[in-house]
Amino acid sequence: MIDSKIRAAVKPLVGVCVPDLYTGDAGEYCTFNFNELPAGFGDNVPHVIRYLVQVHWFLPLKKRPQPTKKALRRALMAVRGFTAPEIINASDEMGQHYVFEFEAVDGDV
Repeated sequence: MIDSKIRAAVKPLVGVCVPDLYTGDAGEYCTFNFNELPAGFGDNVPHVIRYLVQVHWFLPLKKRPQPTKKALRRALMAVRGFTAPEIINASDEMGQHYVFEFEAVDGDV
């Protein structure tokens, strides 16, 4: 469920969005990963899952990141159950890399 929500938000802006590791040839792509934490306990069972999510956007050094970076932030914020992402610039001499970190919740335990 969380996978499809992330892909639906990202793919209109960045055509390639896959979990964990991308091994293709696209110059611009996103990957994502998340940790699952049970929460909302009642009667000793969790009633929601809280996700700690990272969406990684990779692009060439010379490509201008704006306005896509802003559009990605807005797209992720628009998803029900997603918090506003913190954006970390993890770029290096090989390319640009922006990490969107946020939390999400899902009642489908």
